[in-house]
Formats: sequence, structure tokens, C-alpha cells
Amino acid sequence: MSDATRALIRLVAALALGAVVFAAVAQAPSAPRPRIGLVLGGGGARGGAHLGVLEVLESLRIPIDCIAGTSMGALAGGAYAAGASPTEIQEIVGKTDWINMFDDSAGRQSIDLRHKYLDDRYYSGLEFGVSRHGIRFREGALAGEKLKLFFNQLVRAELGDRTIEQLPLPLAIIATDIGTGERVAIRTGNLTSAMRASMSVPGLMAPVQREERKLVDGGLTDNLPVAEVKSLCNADIVIAVNVGSPLLKPEEVTGVVTVLGQVVNLLTEQNVEKSRLLLRSQDIYIQPDLGDITSTNFTRQLDAAKRGRIAALAASDQLKRYSLPEKEFLAWQGSVRFAGQPVAPLVDKVEIAQTRFVNPETLRSGIGQKEGEPLDSASLARDLVDEYSKGDLLSLDYSVVRERDRTILRITPVEKPWGPDYLRFGLGLASDFRAESDYNFRALYRRTWMNSLGGEWLTTAQIGSEQGIHTEFYQPLERAHYGYTRFFASAGLRKLPLFFGGDRLAVYRIQENRAGAEAGVNLGVYGQASVGWVERSLGSVLDTGPNAFLNASEKLGGPLATLSIDTYDQPFFPTRGVKLDVTHFDAVRASSNAPGFDPYSRSEARFGAAWSHNRFTYLVGLEGGTALKGTLPLADAFTLGGPRRMSGFAHDQMLGRDYMFGRLESQYRLNFRSPLYGLSLIAGVVAEAGRMDKLLTETSLSGWQRSYGAYLAASTFLGPVYLGVADAKNGKGRFYLFIGSP
Repeated sequence: MSDATRALIRLVAALALGAVVFAAVAQAPSAPRPRIGLVLGGGGARGGAHLGVLEVLESLRIPIDCIAGTSMGALAGGAYAAGASPTEIQEIVGKTDWINMFDDSAGRQSIDLRHKYLDDRYYSGLEFGVSRHGIRFREGALAGEKLKLFFNQLVRAELGDRTIEQLPLPLAIIATDIGTGERVAIRTGNLTSAMRASMSVPGLMAPVQREERKLVDGGLTDNLPVAEVKSLCNADIVIAVNVGSPLLKPEEVTGVVTVLGQVVNLLTEQNVEKSRLLLRSQDIYIQPDLGDITSTNFTRQLDAAKRGRIAALAASDQLKRYSLPEKEFLAWQGSVRFAGQPVAPLVDKVEIAQTRFVNPETLRSGIGQKEGEPLDSASLARDLVDEYSKGDLLSLDYSVVRERDRTILRITPVEKPWGPDYLRFGLGLASDFRAESDYNFRALYRRTWMNSLGGEWLTTAQIGSEQGIHTEFYQPLERAHYGYTRFFASAGLRKLPLFFGGDRLAVYRIQENRAGAEAGVNLGVYGQASVGWVERSLGSVLDTGPNAFLNASEKLGGPLATLSIDTYDQPFFPTRGVKLDVTHFDAVRASSNAPGFDPYSRSEARFGAAWSHNRFTYLVGLEGGTALKGTLPLADAFTLGGPRRMSGFAHDQMLGRDYMFGRLESQYRLNFRSPLYGLSLIAGVVAEAGRMDKLLTETSLSGWQRSYGAYLAASTFLGPVYLGVADAKNGKGRFYLFIGSP
């Protein structure tokens, strides 16, 4: 055999061997990719960084096999596991009004006039339940109603009930059992209630009841759940994102709020360090530099997302080791992402879950969704917040379920466990730093849902500079509460100062008792109109000073008509809206011990309007009152003087039987209220003009009087705080301090 032949044989054999090896390699299964678990830690608003990290993971084509999240990590992880893309989540977060997210109510504009009056005078945040078991208080400052509905929007709950076990990605959400202190990993059940539970900061948000446990923020026990994600899908690789708040420096811990914040930070940092010890060399740890973004800066979540993106890109060399080819990644992405644009289902039936005292038909009348029409989830959310704002419920949620071939919209109201009988309080303190100082403490007992139409009985009592007690029974006439009747009785005592030459020379005690009944209509949530009959007993008796007027008593009876409109967005420092109050009383039956007394009528109207541009708010006020017939007795005379009612004069300095008044005001908001604390600081200037005719006191102040003032004010949990100074040509000028509700 020649050398050439042997060489040819060797070449053929080599080619054959290569073909066999190639075929074997081609037929051998590819090595499975490592399972990747994603850990998203808690950190309040700092959790916005998770959105930037998720965005980078997708751009690098990193598949995720399971997610464990705590608090804001539960929000981002839950939405992502449910099928929302990082871009979609960021768009929704960016469009959300985070200033109002932590205000459970629909806003003052959506509350009916009766509840506006009660909220303005009695602190809704200090509402106690009264029962045979004693007095009970709420379990959190916030119920988280809007937050829960926001979660529904994120996970598209309108397409059907989203349970964790049915999600395309395995998910575990961490919470804490407030009763036992145990860490709770939620892997099944309703997704959005689990997300809400994981974010329930104790004291700030009410706990969530799940499976006979009361659950609060998971950050207390496991703020970076590394062990959970390893257990969830036996993850080979863990990507852990820590957005927790760093500990404050000793010099930064200066008050109660910072002390409490530091305690929470200490608890979370301790369990985070334990979790970090579980990370291995192949795992990836990302801690974005979030600078001055705090856990409560919810309006800066997109800023946090940018910083999360930067941190993830810095770790891209490590992350790229687990990138998939584009085709494989798109296949994975398609298996976990929402499919196309959602199509709203047709609602075949609307069901209201069983309630303890609230009439389900009344709830249904306030929900606009009609059977047989596509579900309008945005309108439904607004209606639910409006119904929640009426004050009877702890939460109001919805789910969309399929039963056979029918789609059912199920509304789930949870009534306040401390209702339906409530106790509230109010406080008012005022001083002009001279002789005038007032203080009033008031209490309200309110018993609701005494019948199926929502009849309620309330009693109020006040002690201080003005004393009184009032009781009434309010009865709606049908379930939508358009019409109503009201029966009332009250007794009160106040002091009326009499001024002469700018000095207070006398004080009269004014006693008034009244009882009556009225029928009225609610003008949507913006107003009321009523007519009725009232019996009144008036008395004016000298308390101190010279006897300028005879002691007098009057017995009166006659029709009373009222009209009230209130669209203000805030009760004391509105930025938009109008307010109108008109009253007319005709004493058709009257008697008095004073000589020359005649039956009289008394009419008064007060109008205000507010509008804003950027940080400036402009307000106008107009008032007037007159006796259309007869002469007003001392106890029923009109007054002018005091803050924002001729501020350059003493409180009630001008007393007479006809008056006109106007006010122009400009306010500048020194800050915008934070999402959680709601505090606004305001600087204002005011110009006023008033005229009192048929003067009973200060007879030298005839004609138009003018006053100018400036003030600093704030809205606080105690109500408005107002510190002002004012002067007038014919007045002595005043400093004013006012705290609480008037």
C-alpha cells in the first residue's frame, strides 16, 4: 500500500470520526440554565429603585424564575410576577397622585355636606367606637383604601381574581404576624391583599386580616428575603436588591419621629444583615445609592428608579453571565407577560357581600357600574372611594369572578369593627394677646344606621367660653339619601362683649334654647336646602360692666329656611371651590319683656370663593345680614370683628342690626404637603372692608371701616393654626393666635 493510499485512508477515518463526534454533540441535550431567584427588599418610596433594576434585567435578557418581595419590593415584584412590564409599572406610578394616595377619602369635594360639617368641627382622625365592650380605637392611622385599589390597577384585577398560585412566576410576599411576631411568607391567595399586608407599617396603616392572622409590614422580620427565594424555586443564582433606609447618625436623632424611625431601621437592618450572610459568591447583590430619597418621598419614586438603573448597570458584567439569546428570552418573556391590551369583561351581575349594619342597597345605589355593560374599572374605583368616604367602612374592595358562563362583579365591604356608634372630639383655642381669649372643648356622640335607610342620632356637648348641648335625629327618606327629615333640640350659653371707644366695657350672657323640625334635600354632595319650624327662647343678662341694655328674654317661633353650598377642597385654607350659606328666620310668633318689641325676621348670607395658580391662592369673601322687618334683639344681633372678619378690630367689636362685609385675600404656600403627613404652611395677606348699620355699640364706627393684615398659618392634625397681625384706622390693631377648629 502506497504512502498516498495510507494518507487517504487516515483522512477518511478522521472525517468519519469527526462526523460521529459532531452528531453526538448535536444530539446531546444542552446544559440547563441556572434557576434565577430575584429578591426585592423593602424601603418605602426608596423601593422605586426596583423598577430601574427590573428594566436593566430585561434589557440584558435575564430570565427570572421566582420572586420574593417585602413591602415596596412586594409591590414591584407582585406587579412583575402578575405580568406587568417595568415600563408599564413606571407609567402607572408616574401618573399616580401620591400626595392623595395616603388620604383614604375621595377628598372633601366628594363628601356630603353633613359629613363635611362634622369633619370640620370634630377630628375624624380621633374617632372612637363605643359599644357595650367599652371604647375602641382604630388599628392604624390609614386604612389603605386607595392603595389597595391602586394594586388592583397594577395587576389588572378587572380581568379576574388574581391569586398568587396562578401567576406565571412563582411569588412569595413577606409579612409579619402582629400578634405573634412571626415571619409569614404568603405564597397563595389573593395577590393584592398580600401586597397590601406587606406594606402595612404598624400604627400608620391598619393590619390586613388573612387566615385569622393580622398581618403588617414584612420588613420587621425579613426585609431582604434571600432564604425565601432559595426555598421558593431552589434558586441557583440569587439577585438581591436592597433599598432599605440607612441608620441615622446620632446627631440626626432629634425627636419622637426620628427616634421611631430609627427603631424601625434598626429592626430591618438586623434582619437584612442575616440575609446577606446567606448570599454566595455566585449571587449578585445590588444596593442603589439613593442619596436623600427617604422612605416617605413617594413623589420621587421615578428618581429612585433612575438610581436603581445606574446600580444595575454597574453590575452588568456579573449579570450578563446569565443572559439568554434573544429568541429564548422573548419566548420566556411571552410566557410571563400580559397578553395584549386588556378587554373589559361584560358584567352579568353585581353582588354586594353581606354586611353587619350598612344597607347593601345603599352601597349599590352609589356604584354606577351597570349589569350587562363592560366593566369600567376606573369609574368603579372612584365610586368605591366615594362610598368608603362616607365613613362607615374599614375597606371596600372588588373582585371579578367567573361562575360557569357568567362574569360576576363582587363588591366586598368591610365595616369598621369599632362601629356603628362613634365618639369624636374637637378643640378650639384663640387669643388676641390682650383681654380676649377663648377656649372650647367639644365632643360628639354619633349613633349610625339605626334603621335600613341610615337614620342616625347624634349628640354634641361643648364646654369653655361657649357652652352648649345639642341633640338631633336625622332620617333619610330613601336609600339614595336625596331627601331627609331632621328633628333637633339644643341649649347654649355664650358671652357677648360690648365695646365703646375700642374698649370692652360690658359683657352680657346670651342664653338660647331651641327645638324644631325640618325637611330638606341633599343637592348631591355639594349642598343642602331645607325648610322647617323652630321654637326659640332667647335671654340676655348682664354679666359684667355697666347696664347698657335691659336684661331681656324673648319667646320666638317661626319658619326657618337654609341653603348651603360647599365645594371647597379644604375647609379652612381652600385652594379652589365656592361656599355659600343663606339662612332666613321669621319670628311670626314672638313675645318679649322688653318694651316696644316687635316680631322680626332675620336674613343672612355668606359667600366665599377660592382659586389658585401655582403656589398662590386667591380668596374672596362677601357677607351681609339684615332684619327685613321689626328690630333684632340684642341676643340675635349681627357682629363684626376678629380674624378675617375685620381683623383690625377685636372679636365681635361691632354689634348692630344690618351689616355688609367684603374680604380679599392672597395666600402663598410655603410648602406642598407631604404624602403621609399632609402639613401645609401658608403665608397670607388680607384686605377687608365692613359696614355695620343700626349700631348697638361702637356708634362712632358708622360708615365703611377698613382693615389690613398678614398671617402665617398651617394645617395640622389639630386643625388650622393661625398667627396673624392686623390694623385698622379706627381700630387698635391686634395680634391673633388660633389653634383648632372654630
